[in-house]
Amino acid sequence: MKKVLKFKFDGNEGFLSVVENSDNYYALVQKETPKVTEAIETHKMWISYELKLPDYKETKVNVLFDPQLTKWVYEKLEEDKNLYFKQLDDSLCVIEISKN
Repeated sequence: MKKVLKFKFDGNEGFLSVVENSDNYYALVQKETPKVTEAIETHKMWISYELKLPDYKETKVNVLFDPQLTKWVYEKLEEDKNLYFKQLDDSLCVIEISKN
């Protein structure tokens, strides 16, 4: 099943295709982006679980650079037909989004 969250950063909104595992969601993102730099520094992002009428809440996140986890998230998103990126490479990392 496809799962998508909405995020807000620096006055812009975007979408994150995610996979779910226990207490967290995991999304693939480009390492070299301002939102990732900010998430590394603050461990927070503005996330909405509603897409049509977003209700953003400051949410705890971690940026993870584990290649095995990145591969797992990529493969799960591909399996769910929810993959934004066309190939797995070193430019990607994972944002772990806390459900709590």
